[in-house]
Amino acid sequence: MKPLVFGHRGASGYRPENTLEAFELAFAQGSDAIELDLVPTSDGHLIIRHENVLSHTTNIASVPELASHKHGKFLIWREVEDWFSEELTLEQIRLARAIERIPEVRPGSAKFDGQFQIPTIDDLLTADFAKGKTLILELKYPNYFLSVGIDTPALLAASLEKHRFKDRGIKVIIETFDFVGLQRAKALMPNVGQFVFLTEHWRIPKEPAERAQYLSDIAENFDGLSIDRRSIRDQWPSVVEDLHSRGKLAFTWTARAEDAENSVDEYYADFIHTGVDGIFADHPDLLRFTVDSLT
Repeated sequence: MKPLVFGHRGASGYRPENTLEAFELAFAQGSDAIELDLVPTSDGHLIIRHENVLSHTTNIASVPELASHKHGKFLIWREVEDWFSEELTLEQIRLARAIERIPEVRPGSAKFDGQFQIPTIDDLLTADFAKGKTLILELKYPNYFLSVGIDTPALLAASLEKHRFKDRGIKVIIETFDFVGLQRAKALMPNVGQFVFLTEHWRIPKEPAERAQYLSDIAENFDGLSIDRRSIRDQWPSVVEDLHSRGKLAFTWTARAEDAENSVDEYYADFIHTGVDGIFADHPDLLRFTVDSLT
């Protein structure tokens, strides 16, 4: 069975990631779904950004009105000096514009720096191009935000209900690296769609018995697992088969054409041959071409 093509934060190889323009382009390029990240504002909105630290994906550093809001604080596991979404209102954040996060890798995308607004989940749910589409929504750090008084799963539930997403034919997959946070999201929104747990190489137990229990916990609670390609190749070659044997979904990430050592088709084939159900890609048009070329 051919894997689905997921636009990773939209067509992020061509437009600054997590913008409406990147999402619309990804669907135009044949993505079966788009993936995006959600973080909160201080006044209860969910904006679509890679994380709550804003200087890497916006031009906020050049917005004079917000200069005084930069400060240092300990964020989850590290000390950071920056601007934080949860400390700014949506109106304040709208003063900034999206920029390419890794311009040295994506100079074509960086040409659009400063042109696109920072969108909210409400903007996406009401966009014409989102009708009838599948959205993969990653809740960033839900337990951290809960600890500072912001319930991001509840904010998402409210937006989905407000915009009657099912009436617009929109399908939803919710994911996060936070196991307890994903459990809470599922409890709040049991009927909105599917729930897929995210993991990566350093989070995976090394001992076989612990890994088996890890998989059992995921399978008992959620609809599938999204795991980085490195982990499948180097740590857990059987994970896709293990998930499928339990009737669960297997996704992998992230296919980046820039990482191809030989041909791009050969690089994508390495992802496709894992047997996963879906692949996240920065250049969804290129992956779409390779997938569609399979016999």
